[in-house]
Amino acid sequence: MIDATILIPAYNEAAVIGRTLQHMSRGLPLNRFHIVVIANACTDATATKVLSAQPEATVIETDMPGKCNALNLGYQIASKDKPIICLDADLDVTFESLTALIKALRDSSIHAACGQMDVQTGDTSSVVRAYYKGWRTNPYFDKGKFGGLFVLSAKAARRVFPLPNVIADDEYIRRSFPSEEIAFVPECRFMARAPKTIGSLISVRRRSLRGTRALTKLGLPSPERGSPGTVAMRAFRNPSKALPIIVYAFVNAWARLSLVRNAGSVANDDLWERDLTTRSAG
Repeated sequence: MIDATILIPAYNEAAVIGRTLQHMSRGLPLNRFHIVVIANACTDATATKVLSAQPEATVIETDMPGKCNALNLGYQIASKDKPIICLDADLDVTFESLTALIKALRDSSIHAACGQMDVQTGDTSSVVRAYYKGWRTNPYFDKGKFGGLFVLSAKAARRVFPLPNVIADDEYIRRSFPSEEIAFVPECRFMARAPKTIGSLISVRRRSLRGTRALTKLGLPSPERGSPGTVAMRAFRNPSKALPIIVYAFVNAWARLSLVRNAGSVANDDLWERDLTTRSAG
């Protein structure tokens, strides 16, 4: 019996998708999880790498780009009466963490669950490392990271699918549920890799800002986030975090300013700015 379907949208992820699948599948009972990788508009060997790393996975190939389109295609063949796990193709997560997420849905009042994202910064620039130290102080992350990895109950998945064509797909799904229906599961931890350069970090932040701006235009309620005052108070209480928090605030301000400066030339909110510095085999 299938416990859940794992949807993994993948756009030109040949360098990292094997690592993700191998890391996740250690101990994973493949007869209980349906792994679906959606290779969307790939021009590399993503599909081949998937089948090499995980022959039991289902691979869907489409010429149409877009992460939301990929997730919609994957959901079409998923079990509609079982939870749906959404996982980015470049993250490391264990079977134990996935199981912890699913267990949170045993509470009938919970329809979505997320875990704690750790960020690997060992091979990044000093500014990027400082940014993520400051990033971690934001109270918003005290309740986990709803992005990159989360699980939806079968009922919740039916509520949000098919997804509209938006940049901030994770945030769209998060905003589709009141906070009391979303559980934070500390036992679930997953690893992301930070952009290696400040330029790539700025691109990622711009994409995030454009995505949330577009959702606000759609009228979706914005979840509570840590205010600048709250973040500043944490710096005051712990002076060792003051410099990283300043870097964190500066990078975010820089990203916002660059969006304003490029408003005339970058008028398309669908523009996808992607970090390529972490797309390397490891």
